[in-house]
Amino acid sequence: MTRSDPSRPVACIVRVRATNGSETGRRELLVPPSEATTVQVTTTVKSSQPPVMADVYGCGTEVPSYLRLP
Repeated sequence: MTRSDPSRPVACIVRVRATNGSETGRRELLVPPSEATTVQVTTTVKSSQPPVMADVYGCGTEVPSYLRLP
C-alpha cells in the first residue's frame, strides 16, 4: 500500500468474494507506521465459501483501540 503520511498507522479492511460476487469473509488489519511511503502487507482471510478474489475494501487513519500497537 502507498500512503501520503507513513508515520501514521492505518486500519484496513480486506475482503474475499465468491464466484457470485458475494462477500464471504473480511478481516481488519493494522498497517503500522513506517519510514517508507509504500509497504507490502500480507494477511489471511477466512472465507465461508471458496474465494475467487480478494480486495482492499478501504483504509483509514482512525484506528480502533483493539488494533493499536501496545
